Amino acid sequence: MRILLICLALLALFLGAAWYGGETWLSRVARDMAASGSGFTAAEVAPLRNPTRIGLRLDGVEIGDSVTGLSAPDLDVYAPISAPNTMVLSLPQTLGLRIGSVPVQLGLDAAEARASVAPTHEMAVRRAGVEARGVTLDGSPLLDDLSVQAKLAHMGTAAPRLSRAAYALMLAVDGLSLAGLTQKATLGGPVQLWLSEVPGQAMLEGRVPPPALTGIQTTGLRLSLGPEIEARLIGRIEADQAGFAAGEMALYTTDADAFIQAAVQAGLLPQDAAMMAGTLLNNLSETPVGADDSAAPVTPMNAEEQALDTATAAPDADLVVSLPPAADGEIRLPLILRDGQARLGNIPIGPAPRLSLDPATTRTRSGSM
Repeated sequence: MRILLICLALLALFLGAAWYGGETWLSRVARDMAASGSGFTAAEVAPLRNPTRIGLRLDGVEIGDSVTGLSAPDLDVYAPISAPNTMVLSLPQTLGLRIGSVPVQLGLDAAEARASVAPTHEMAVRRAGVEARGVTLDGSPLLDDLSVQAKLAHMGTAAPRLSRAAYALMLAVDGLSLAGLTQKATLGGPVQLWLSEVPGQAMLEGRVPPPALTGIQTTGLRLSLGPEIEARLIGRIEADQAGFAAGEMALYTTDADAFIQAAVQAGLLPQDAAMMAGTLLNNLSETPVGADDSAAPVTPMNAEEQALDTATAAPDADLVVSLPPAADGEIRLPLILRDGQARLGNIPIGPAPRLSLDPATTRTRSGSM
């Protein structure tokens, strides 16, 4: 028994020294990064010295540049002792964001980001998630709750060209405040995401470029505006050879009139144009798209079925999502992206967004994961 106690004491001493030394080493690495001009600076770096986790406290953090970046008064970055392959980022109650040189202030009652890596696969990010509560933008309420969970997934036969990684996402946004509207919106459902590279060690070491979005699809994001206005979003967008978004997405709803009145309430549509808008929506709904309109229409689900669908559904990586016809009493509003242009039905509304910022640097796809 005495020998066992001595062994346990020596083991505890060894682990304690490894924990203490590990945090000291991490502090030195973080200081070197902050001094290297890599777009990351911190006024102060200190070990957490919490026996349940290995990590750092960063004060006066600046990430990015004057055009696009982030400022934080403090950040805790750590790995729990119970899950050393999971990195946790505990966010402060205020964050300064720079988006196109425009500074905005983000307020957070509570927020945390997590990423778990696979040590045997070049530290590839296999799971990631963000959760936040009580989010404000420049002091105005933005949303009550946010949860985004991502899992490295089978890339599938539906993967767009140049894809090298796929993630299955489950999105849940509650209490989203929209300008001019008294009702709060909710948004949730499954999303399939494809990237040009796997986030991991190769990216951090500069051996591959940062991941670019190559495609995104959903079999049904649920959108609710207040207790009575509901819609679902279905579609698929991928990068074309020039890097622009191409594909089709559509909003399906039986509450078109309610959406029109919400647009009037938000100041997006004059009241005298509401009747004309109703006719326009019906015409848009009949616009032919690339889907097989002979396919069976999707029957709208009741509230209980929608909740179960959102909780359990997962995108099918082997299914190329196309737009089904509208169900009886439903209107389909298609957004069509093609040849660098965006159209609402047949009506041009502007340029298509760019998915790949530099398609020439994206490596040729060499296989599935």
